[in-house]
Amino acid sequence: MGTIEIKKVERKVTVGKKGEQRQQVKKTYGKIIYRGTLRLTDMAEHIMKHGSIYTEDVVIGVITKLKSCMQEMLADGYKVKLDGIGTLYPVLTSKGVADAKDFSASENVTRLGIAFLADQSKKSAYKASAMRQGATLSTQLYSELTGEETPESGNTESGNNGGTESGNGGGPVNP
Repeated sequence: MGTIEIKKVERKVTVGKKGEQRQQVKKTYGKIIYRGTLRLTDMAEHIMKHGSIYTEDVVIGVITKLKSCMQEMLADGYKVKLDGIGTLYPVLTSKGVADAKDFSASENVTRLGIAFLADQSKKSAYKASAMRQGATLSTQLYSELTGEETPESGNTESGNNGGTESGNGGGPVNP
């Protein structure tokens, strides 16, 4: 598949239960180093390089039509499942009221948006276990405490060895 570069980030965190003596300790978390953002034209060009018989403008046209149709269907309250990719679905947040007759969508709905759930079927490349098996993880250490980056030699691991280099030990994944 590819290599996901992970920065080890050192942070001071507070541990201990509320109301008891708490202390600051140094912990290291993993954070993905993003290489950039691919736009529609970038993806269309990439698809063409994989032996597509369609030109870039045709690929862009199909994706653009898919996008507008998905917007329409989501606005009509449908979930949209793209097999092998995942499901997009409308979500909302609302303020509660004591009596159901006092609920008004225009008054009580505070947020309307779209959520995404990656395909988790056995054959999906987006399933967590498939991502872990298909990606190679490479790490480097960065300390938020000192602002220094420390190179680590030979610290690359295959995603299928069950290592914990990308694990976050229960801490934040990408804060």
